[in-house]
Amino acid sequence: MSQLRQYEKQLVAADVRIKVVTFDGDWLAAAYAKKTQLPWPLLLDPDQSLYKAYAMKHGNWWNIYNPLSVAKYLWLIVRGHAPGRPGTDWRQLGGDVLIDPDGNVSLHYVSSDPHDRPTPQSILEIVARSTP
Repeated sequence: MSQLRQYEKQLVAADVRIKVVTFDGDWLAAAYAKKTQLPWPLLLDPDQSLYKAYAMKHGNWWNIYNPLSVAKYLWLIVRGHAPGRPGTDWRQLGGDVLIDPDGNVSLHYVSSDPHDRPTPQSILEIVARSTP
């Protein structure tokens, strides 16, 4: 999400409206939003219906704690951003879904590990291609 923050002006200029979805309870979600100073709306999906509808995967131990993930977690810790405790379903992986104003899905990205996300540049390219 920190990458998205770096591109927030370009995303706003492209009329991209970001929504963050979590399946954690409201108090965990509120604590996360406060701790990270989340600038976007945080939507609750406690029964994971959106995750299921968009076929987001559950990771196994290796997906979650592979060497790249461990290195990224260590890098966060070194930079003073210790990862919080896992939420209610620590195996649930995320993804990114880009829906155009007509309701068409122009990007459906299912993450293979906690850090696997499309780049903000690729999102902007998709928006540019789909804008008349």
